[in-house]
Amino acid sequence: MALKPVEKILVSDGILGQIRAAIHSGEFSPGQRLPSETKMAGQLSVSRSSLREALHALVHIGYLERRNKGLHVAPKALWRTDLSSPFRRSSGELSIAEIIEVRKIIEIQLCALAAKRANPEDITAIRESLQHMEAQIDHAAAFVEADHHFHLCVAKASKNSILSDFVERIGDLLRDNMALVIEKSTISRRSLSCHQRIFEAIYNGDAGQARRLMAGHLAEIEKEFVKIPYRSSEASSTEETTMH
Repeated sequence: MALKPVEKILVSDGILGQIRAAIHSGEFSPGQRLPSETKMAGQLSVSRSSLREALHALVHIGYLERRNKGLHVAPKALWRTDLSSPFRRSSGELSIAEIIEVRKIIEIQLCALAAKRANPEDITAIRESLQHMEAQIDHAAAFVEADHHFHLCVAKASKNSILSDFVERIGDLLRDNMALVIEKSTISRRSLSCHQRIFEAIYNGDAGQARRLMAGHLAEIEKEFVKIPYRSSEASSTEETTMH
């Protein structure tokens, strides 16, 4: 298989995507053993740690399985093609997975409406929230609050009182969703960049672009949410190794 170098900004996603695509296309078939980590990392031009992170994810979502001291492609029946909730999670984590689904249904349209209807006061409020996000980029809790406020301002700018009131009412759940992903991932700077582009689309009145950008942003959040369990597991294993 001719693996290609991956853009460094989304290394683990790029690795996961290429290997998953190779499995779907049949280049890696069920039962086949994957090449060594050293060989794959060289083909992809990535570090072994980034490769290992993606491989752990593929194990968790059923595409790979560990046996005979190697990684093999799992039977097709085990593949989890829906990545929204592929793990056994606590009830709290399941509710956050459901919130992501709600956000994908509601916030994408709210963003498009905001691009059509935002007045100067709304634009100022969204811009100020974005500036607070920039100022708090290295402080997770404060960044979450600014991020949350940004989305509330977008909802208000939609001028749909029913939808914006609904977003207000589930505010705590939205904040928990943002906190879980931001505090346990490296998405903050990518998220800030996406929020900046969303603001520009709203400012320019480009509803189609606003809709696409919000959809992309929420897809990124979903990807990061999927990664949290295996990252936590990896951290625990490292901790145990260090202690011993």
